[in-house]
Amino acid sequence: MSSDATLMELFEQAGAIITNSHFVYSSGRHSSVYLNKDALYLRPELISSLCERMGQPYDPEQIDVVVGPVIGAVILSQWTAYHLTRRKPSGEILAVFAEKGSDGVDKQFFFGRGYDKFVKGSNVLVVEDILTTGGSARQTIEAVRRYGGNVIGLSVLWNRGNVGPEQVGGVPIHSLVELSLQTYTAEECPFCREGVPVNTELGKGRAFLAKQQAANAQQ
Repeated sequence: MSSDATLMELFEQAGAIITNSHFVYSSGRHSSVYLNKDALYLRPELISSLCERMGQPYDPEQIDVVVGPVIGAVILSQWTAYHLTRRKPSGEILAVFAEKGSDGVDKQFFFGRGYDKFVKGSNVLVVEDILTTGGSARQTIEAVRRYGGNVIGLSVLWNRGNVGPEQVGGVPIHSLVELSLQTYTAEECPFCREGVPVNTELGKGRAFLAKQQAANAQQ
């Protein structure tokens, strides 16, 4: 668990920590606590400060490119690359992002827009906002390797799922906050059993309910 109470206070002041509701995460897991990262992204000065911390443990001379998966981590890649470049006398560190394929068969992350040529042969720092299962971070790391890049590390805002290196392709993880939150599968979720309404304003609650309604209609 992180001992940096200042960071938690910053998140709370920004309205980024929401409690006492029924949330559905992008991973599909349910919880009563939600980190509203979009509230952080509203504040450029705060995000800049957090990204400076995210890049601090790394030697900028060993990094060529910072990569983040769409959407939120695009902002993180930009600011982290900016602060790393300020510490790198020898040149600029680039920021690119990995996109999710829309093809029904192939939805793995890829590098479009010509970004693939900047990843190939480069030392890459991957950044992500929240780790719950590590799925998006792992897929981004796999994409970097598939395009010929060398991943030197994964830096994240918050590791809320106790995700370890083995879950993201063996890459060392640096997180500003390491605080595990109690989460449940939909089948074991106590809030679902108790009939607590799903929050449809934050997280993936709206999509969860739509999928649930479609499944019930087919029965």
